[in-house]
Amino acid sequence: MSSGDAAARPNDISASSVWLICAALYAVLMVIVFLYPAAIWGPETTQGRASELGVLESVQNAVLLIALVLMIRLAIRAPERNLRLWAIFIAFGTFFLLGEEISWGQHYFGWVTTGVFEQINDQGETNLHNTEGGWLDQKPRAILLFGMILGTIVHPLVKHFRKGRGLFDNPWWLAPTLASLAPVVFSQLGSMPERIDDLNDALHLWSFSAQDFTNNFRSSEMEEVFLYVFFITYTASILKRLPAKAR
Repeated sequence: MSSGDAAARPNDISASSVWLICAALYAVLMVIVFLYPAAIWGPETTQGRASELGVLESVQNAVLLIALVLMIRLAIRAPERNLRLWAIFIAFGTFFLLGEEISWGQHYFGWVTTGVFEQINDQGETNLHNTEGGWLDQKPRAILLFGMILGTIVHPLVKHFRKGRGLFDNPWWLAPTLASLAPVVFSQLGSMPERIDDLNDALHLWSFSAQDFTNNFRSSEMEEVFLYVFFITYTASILKRLPAKAR
């Protein structure tokens, strides 16, 4: 690649730095899982549930808060209307997700679940994602994961083999870049014990549980940590490339 080509390419966040940060975060969390599992579960909430105040849930909440701040910043700085609307849309979604993760403050302030939530919530919490049917739990996560794989793996491959034409090149800010690939990979690595057990439940291949080897922590929570890290890298990437695109 010539220096002119390099200069013409918009700056992006460092993919290698994202890989290193994700690897370090995964390593630290796994060390806690093996050496100090009590921190993963945390104290019980007033609803008698453990893990909601544990390390994984707390990291998720912190990551979502950082992502939300970046999205608000993007909405303020966006030079075009459609990008501003997109930033507002994903910021609203992230705010809703953060609220749901903390049961809108119930995990911290400990109020008793009453009214309609007492009737519809499977776990006696003030949130919508634990209602019957799981439509606001599993389905949005599956859609998010599909979009992440489509954007960080399929889109770049199509762009490579079609000589620069990807699945969704316009608007420029819609598709994530390869800088956001690491969170996708680590989200699936984190969910592996549970996926292995799901496969074994279906095929009855062996008599042990893969999650027994990881102190039976909810590996779906590790998956969610990195799904939410993706929000940060996706938004940070747009912010980083914004000055070059605005010119």
